[in-house]
Amino acid sequence: MRIRFLALCVIAAAGCESDTPPTALPTPVLPAIGSAFNPTTSGSITGRVTWKGAIPNAPEFPNHVPQADGTFLYHTAKNPYAPQINPHTQAFAGVVVSLQGVEPTTSKPWDLPPVAVEMGDKKIVIVQGDQRRQVGFVRRGDSISVSSTEPIHHMLRGRGDAFFSLALPVPNKPVTRMLPNCGRVELSSGSGLYWVRGDLFVADHPYFAITDADGRFTLDRIPAGPVKLAVWHSGWESARMERDPDSTIITRMVYSPAIERVTDVNVTSNQPVTVDVSLP
Repeated sequence: MRIRFLALCVIAAAGCESDTPPTALPTPVLPAIGSAFNPTTSGSITGRVTWKGAIPNAPEFPNHVPQADGTFLYHTAKNPYAPQINPHTQAFAGVVVSLQGVEPTTSKPWDLPPVAVEMGDKKIVIVQGDQRRQVGFVRRGDSISVSSTEPIHHMLRGRGDAFFSLALPVPNKPVTRMLPNCGRVELSSGSGLYWVRGDLFVADHPYFAITDADGRFTLDRIPAGPVKLAVWHSGWESARMERDPDSTIITRMVYSPAIERVTDVNVTSNQPVTVDVSLP
């Protein structure tokens, strides 16, 4: 019986150590973005996003750092989704503005830079061109580059409209991940930094913008006709926390639902349309 048991263990171990590589993600069938775009009949949307009412106070979160002697060093972590609202003008910066209902073939060609994600200094930073933010915009079927910037074992998790975990044991050694589905991908830490977040919006068209310090945005070269203008900002409150049963340290957290508003807009050829939005 002992010999038979050992033989089964060897067979099981051999199966676990197979050299077969993991199955690759299927290559998505992509529309010909911009193939029927006509710049002479396109228009633009400009506008401003403001906050209505008292400015919210986003909470900070406890961070317990384990020490060599078995104790924990207490820190307070800044809220990555704290709203950037000007107290004098109520201008809401950092809001994602996008279009819905655009046919990819009549869209303008994709003109946004590739996305790289960096983990380090207790943050997720999304690098796109010369911008370093917590949000990025990816063409469906493109790959993102992910790396750690420090000698700490990080793991990047993707949830929502993509599901993955990418281990980053070596600093400054990027790994890549292709994103085959449209939608929002919430980025978080799988290595203890329960509060850090980033967001990727994956789409078949490039009509995305982020409001500036004055709450303003511009979307240009839009094919004429009806579209929906969507504004989005993540919730910043803690909706649910999970704790380790032994140490009682927070291991995971779910943020409150996002604030969203969708407005119908009719784009006119060669004429700007102005749309102002007030949240919440």
